[in-house]
Amino acid sequence: MPCAAFSRSGKPRMAPNRELKNLISLLDDPDERVAVVAMGELLYRESELGEALAELQESSNPLLRRRAHQLQAAITLRQRRRGFLDLLYSPELRLIDGLIEVHLQWFDNDSRPALVKLWQRFRDEAAGKLIRSLEELAYFLRKYGLQAVPESTLAPENYCLGSVLDQKLGATSVVAAIGLELGAESGLALQLVRVFGDFALLDAAGRLLFPGRNYQLESAPGQVNCEVWEIRRLLNYASLQLLSYAVNSDSFRYIQTIGQALSGADDGEALDFLPYPYYPTEEEESREENTP
Repeated sequence: MPCAAFSRSGKPRMAPNRELKNLISLLDDPDERVAVVAMGELLYRESELGEALAELQESSNPLLRRRAHQLQAAITLRQRRRGFLDLLYSPELRLIDGLIEVHLQWFDNDSRPALVKLWQRFRDEAAGKLIRSLEELAYFLRKYGLQAVPESTLAPENYCLGSVLDQKLGATSVVAAIGLELGAESGLALQLVRVFGDFALLDAAGRLLFPGRNYQLESAPGQVNCEVWEIRRLLNYASLQLLSYAVNSDSFRYIQTIGQALSGADDGEALDFLPYPYYPTEEEESREENTP
């Protein structure tokens, strides 16, 4: 049965044009295949939906309400993916905001407010301690039990902030980033660096803190080249680790969603930087188009 969108006053709110109205009317079609096709078309026209989708989510028709919620969830994920690239190149990029967005690329059903609260609880616990030096930062992280493990594309959860704080286990790069943020909030001038492939924190006195070596402190020799990593580079790196795991495990859904987040491309072009079978060759596309 065709559906109609209603305004908050109770009067029918007509779609901007007949084609969009017809697509919306298919959302409560009993044939799931018809509804899926309609939802796909509506995704490409999300900017035209206005308030109609929000109002459909309050419908008394349970089938319509469910599909409207599904469509809204898909739109929210698309917006999140597009927003990740904007965040990376924002002049006001904050490390924790970026780490939360990396987490949501993998655990895309998790709640951003819940992750913010989780970080705040961890930060508040650190604030109760006196962190005035690299030694005191190392002492807190060690006593907290936050363990840094080697970089690997086999454990995506080790690059997701919520999982790292919950399990007290994370990739060395992410644990170092957490230490960097705590140091900044305590007024410490630290840099995230990579020394001979190992992530560390460098202070103004030239000392290095290695989370992956049980928070060992060392003086950086004058000849050692410390490669400084900016926040943007770290977040790109963590996202690429997630993408690598998705490719290794043939997780096509995550290959597409993370690929879109990193490339900023539209749905149809997000994977054109990947080889076959993740993005078809021109010959493959031509074959599909000519198949009756």
